[in-house]
Amino acid sequence: MASTISGMAASIRSATESVTFDMAGHDASSIGQIVRDAFGMPFSHLNDNDRGGRMIRITFVVGAGRLSRQKYDSSAMQALTLALKALDYVEDRAASCLIECGGCYKTQHDTGKNLYTVVVFPRSVGADGNGDDDCAKEGGGAGGGVGSSSSSSSSSYPIPMPLVEGTAAHTILLSSEDAFKKSVPYMCPSWSEKRMCSEVLHFAIESVSAIDDKLISGMALSDIEQSFYDAVGGKTSIDAKVECTRRLMAEQVESGPMTRREIDLLLRQVGEKIARFDTDIDAAMRDSMEGRAATLTAQRERAEARRVMLMGRVASSPHPLKHESRISELRRRLMPLLELERSTKGRLLSIKETRELAARDELVSEICELEGSSRGLFEEDDAFEERLAVSRGKKQSSSTTGGGGTAKAAPGKGRVRKSGTGTRGGAAWQTPGLAAPGCKNAAAVKSKPRPGGGVFAAMMIDSDSDSD
Repeated sequence: MASTISGMAASIRSATESVTFDMAGHDASSIGQIVRDAFGMPFSHLNDNDRGGRMIRITFVVGAGRLSRQKYDSSAMQALTLALKALDYVEDRAASCLIECGGCYKTQHDTGKNLYTVVVFPRSVGADGNGDDDCAKEGGGAGGGVGSSSSSSSSSYPIPMPLVEGTAAHTILLSSEDAFKKSVPYMCPSWSEKRMCSEVLHFAIESVSAIDDKLISGMALSDIEQSFYDAVGGKTSIDAKVECTRRLMAEQVESGPMTRREIDLLLRQVGEKIARFDTDIDAAMRDSMEGRAATLTAQRERAEARRVMLMGRVASSPHPLKHESRISELRRRLMPLLELERSTKGRLLSIKETRELAARDELVSEICELEGSSRGLFEEDDAFEERLAVSRGKKQSSSTTGGGGTAKAAPGKGRVRKSGTGTRGGAAWQTPGLAAPGCKNAAAVKSKPRPGGGVFAAMMIDSDSDSD
């Protein structure tokens, strides 16, 4: 079989180290075929003597956040996992790089990069009869049995291990409690970012608890698990960070800045809670459980008071981009160049004009990089797009004040079109350090290009959409 396969499947089967494959652009059918070709037979080289029987990790990126979601087939993860199950691979969300875990896989959400992945530990020749029993018995599968813990079989390691320096998880988990308390208000200025930070911390608690259960059951930890366990400082340290974040979130809800999106989310949540209280109170009254009904009524009153408080909150504008002042300065420098480009359209440029326009690419590239690096560690796609819209809307407003009546008619109110609708390629704004060509391409994708305005002019006045 190995002699007849090619492409990605051949690369997977020849891998001698842990490697990642991006499934962008592959449909469900091709994904299934790749999995069958790559994992249909055990890997013979994983048990080579010179490798010491070391397992490798094959990671497939099968989805992403909203800004890059369109690159992946909507059923990519399902197609990949179904193909693995058809080959008798077992889902074990506590699996790690141990040779005994051959024949296992797990799904993960990398909260730092906002990517969805499937991690496969290939079955190897000689591990056991079929390569998947040992790992499943130790911590995977739905059973449990002697020597396994229910926690290990049901929980996962949602925090990527080992921790990668510079990621959101690495930043908050390896900081001391004092450093975390001082930095989190600046690292997570919005309520939404604090909420995402809290979720990552809870993921870490789940991971540490799973490792604790593994130790209690007498199972040895892998080097990666041991390193993670030692680095994060244990459950007590993470609990203290969770409590700090929870307190800051509560204070911000009561008196801090909250965007309209955040207020609406909280109103929706408290409305659902009140509806559940009403249902439970009615059930308690039918069953003549007056004490429970009284307790639920008191809780409902507190929820109703919270809803009234939220309805009285005045929404704040999203906080400015981290590099807003520098971006504004670069945009001011770019505007004369865009005007020069429009005025010279259709004729040869002089040497002076060519020299002046040569600086345009560098300005656009720097603007792209600064916008990308302004994204918060825990900032979600929608929130970042909204802040970009506000930033670019300011530029739109400043340009229309001195640009005549035709520009004033452009709608948009500083909003940007959602990813995939044609105005802006979402991936161009997803990651910091974006290269200039991607930025230019994203700016150039206009449903109705303006005659005489180059791609850079399109970028500077691309806030012409009402959709969000």
